[in-house]
Amino acid sequence: MLIGILHSEHASTITAVVCSLVVAGLLKGTIGVGMPIVALPLLSLFIDVKSATMLLSMPLIFSNLPQALEGRKTGRCLMQLTPVILGMIPGLFLGVRVLLAVDANVARIIAGLVLMTVGVVTLLAPKLQIQPRMVLPTGVTFGFFGGIMGGTAAMAGPLVFIFLLAKGLRGKAFTKEASLYLVFSSGLLAILLTASHEFGWLDVAVSTAATLPVFIGMYAGQHMRDKIAPETFRKLVLIAVIAAAAALLRHGFFG
Repeated sequence: MLIGILHSEHASTITAVVCSLVVAGLLKGTIGVGMPIVALPLLSLFIDVKSATMLLSMPLIFSNLPQALEGRKTGRCLMQLTPVILGMIPGLFLGVRVLLAVDANVARIIAGLVLMTVGVVTLLAPKLQIQPRMVLPTGVTFGFFGGIMGGTAAMAGPLVFIFLLAKGLRGKAFTKEASLYLVFSSGLLAILLTASHEFGWLDVAVSTAATLPVFIGMYAGQHMRDKIAPETFRKLVLIAVIAAAAALLRHGFFG
């Protein structure tokens, strides 16, 4: 499907897609997270939601891999993510099946609802605290719904990030577990989409190539980090995301 877009779309559309990826990388480079939150609504202006989700799968892996492998105890971190992963796997399977089964307008509505949920929840940022005995059931629950959001809109992270913060993770410990989870969930997303009849290995190659503009944006964002207050930037981005979600819903219902 991505190969078909390259052949059928005008150069202006492809340029707009590349620019959208650069902007998404800029966000990740500035605040460290949030690449698909910006990328999906921007890409959905030019290509369908299914193609946008596939296009983001490989950049999500490669942009998070360095942080996932940084330092030591990667195996231990993966074990600590077990509750989340146990919930994420069936959730991701369900989300991908929904994404592939619906038509374009329904996909826009689903993506708009996911974006709206992510934007509002992240903007309000509930400060939860989880007792040790509740880590397993809470992790499975957050992982399941995170997997659904990942399968339908390439956004498996935000709900799981709230869970990781509620466990008490901060700083490098949070970044490592969050990045490791994104690598794992994005890899599974790429496999599930490639195994479907709508995408193939050539689409994986296109998605891999999409990593380059994301990295260019990340490089620029890292140099902007000291010039913009990250919290202010994050809130402005999330407000824009909520507005983009409303636009997706409008196009889905009335498009």
